[in-house]
Amino acid sequence: MKIAVIKIDGLTIHEHHLEIIYSADKFRFSTKVFFHEISFSALIEKYSQQLIERIAAHIALFEGMKLCSLFPKYYDVSIIAESLAQPVLDLFVKIYQGVFAQHWYENNVTNYRQPEIIYSQSSLGANNPVPILGDNSTILASCGGGKDSFLAMQMLEESGIAFASMQYSHSIYGKADIQHNFISGVLEHLHPVKSYKISIYDDFIDFPFLQLYFPENSGITVPETPVSIFESLFLMLDGGYNYLSLAHEKSANTGNLFWEELGREVNHQWGKGLVAEKILDQFIQENILSNFKYFSLLQPIYDFRIFQNFSRYPEVLPKIHSCNIKKPWCKKCPKCAYVWVGLMAFFKPDIVDAVFQSNLFDDRDLLPIFREMLGLSQHTPFECIGEIDESRLMMKKCLEKNLSGKALDMFAQEILSDTTIDWQKIEQKYNYVYETEHSIPDLLFNQIKGQL
Repeated sequence: MKIAVIKIDGLTIHEHHLEIIYSADKFRFSTKVFFHEISFSALIEKYSQQLIERIAAHIALFEGMKLCSLFPKYYDVSIIAESLAQPVLDLFVKIYQGVFAQHWYENNVTNYRQPEIIYSQSSLGANNPVPILGDNSTILASCGGGKDSFLAMQMLEESGIAFASMQYSHSIYGKADIQHNFISGVLEHLHPVKSYKISIYDDFIDFPFLQLYFPENSGITVPETPVSIFESLFLMLDGGYNYLSLAHEKSANTGNLFWEELGREVNHQWGKGLVAEKILDQFIQENILSNFKYFSLLQPIYDFRIFQNFSRYPEVLPKIHSCNIKKPWCKKCPKCAYVWVGLMAFFKPDIVDAVFQSNLFDDRDLLPIFREMLGLSQHTPFECIGEIDESRLMMKKCLEKNLSGKALDMFAQEILSDTTIDWQKIEQKYNYVYETEHSIPDLLFNQIKGQL
């Protein structure tokens, strides 16, 4: 079965949520985005109906990108075309090609670049960026409930910089309340001036549609970071915030493999990387909100240093979660295995043991994953994890702490035995603060660089 056309069939702005209806040929789906603290009628009164509809249209456009997992020929955006301008269609293609390279690779698709975006109106709308009202220096900081977002907000707090928190749940990760409760547990250790919640309910992802109708497809790809940036714009209008901060580390800029057949890199984390960050930041400034700024506070440092810095807060360790399969930890996936290595490298082992309650180094099921992480397979796992040398360095730290397990035995035999590896040079790379390779505003960077 092939899908010819995916289409946005409806977009409704309710008082506290957006409802978007999509179709893929004869199939229909809905995405509902709830903003717990937002009143759309108040935002319309403060700004304009046109601006709110434009932002909602951008959210609908990018939320629909997940349906491109079906390799459709066309994407019909007629219903929202008057709220879009040509630059966002160009942006859509850039984001799609960056995020979906992994999907092409997993499905061995080499002759598809993107759907053709179509619309029935004679013309699209025009660009008219407007300023966020007010002069609020508070930073809107995203909080996913993991070590990265905690550390980024802790840096702001220790630097005396006010911030509001933004957290969101997605039906792909289970019940919304459970996800929000986990994140709230992390926020208990911080002091945001305001906390925002977004909850996304998505039946394209939540139902067994793909398994039943397209079992040969590797799965659904969602451009989570880019679409969350557009969803955050309503919060920035509500609070009058100019700065949006996420917590993406330098490691996200490195791909999983170079795909010779297409002559390009495949990077699971492309949407979190510095290139995507700059593209999205420039687009929003030039086309939607003129005094908007988006950046990542952790972009100057690698995961190795993030784990090290996070180890200063052992009381927070039982509250964080990073697993995308089963919250807080499934203990069977690449993300759990990687976080385990980083935590064991820098925390006292008994603190980590109390959280995981098993030695992941001794789990035979994880050995192939550890091999991928260490560069002993075709590519690194398609997950949000660090570079090969980064994983090796942290595993070496674990051995130096006299930790044990089958994965560490394998590491010692196949990697540590290589006397040509310059471990000092590797540690210098990953324990360094890169002061120019980021998009943090200069004034803010000077305030927080001592915390990095």
